[in-house]
Amino acid sequence: MGWADDVQQELARAKEAEESGNMGKARTSARRAVGIALSELQRRFPQRYHGQDFIRQMRSFAEDAALPHEVRSAAVRLQARISSDFTSPSLDPVRDAMTIIEYIDDQLS
Repeated sequence: MGWADDVQQELARAKEAEESGNMGKARTSARRAVGIALSELQRRFPQRYHGQDFIRQMRSFAEDAALPHEVRSAAVRLQARISSDFTSPSLDPVRDAMTIIEYIDDQLS
C-alpha cells in the first residue's frame, strides 16, 4: 500500500466521523491525511521541508506565501487550534484536506 492509499483511508475515516457527528475525529483524520501527503512531498522534494509531524508540517505549509490562496487558507483553517468553546475555524475539514491534497498531488505529478 502506498501513500495515496493511506491518504484515502484517512479521508474515509474523516468522512465517516463527520457523518456520525464526531467533528473532532473528522478533523484529526483530515489532518493525518494531509500529513501523509506532505510527508510524501518532502520525501520527493527534500528542499520543501515542513517538519517531522503532521501538525508542524501543516503549520509550516500554511505559512508558505507561494501557495495558492485557496490552498493556504485551507491549511490555515485545518491547522488552527479549536477555540475554548470547542469550535474550529475549519467548518469542513474533509473539504479543506481535499483542497490541500489535490494541490500536493498536482505537485507530485
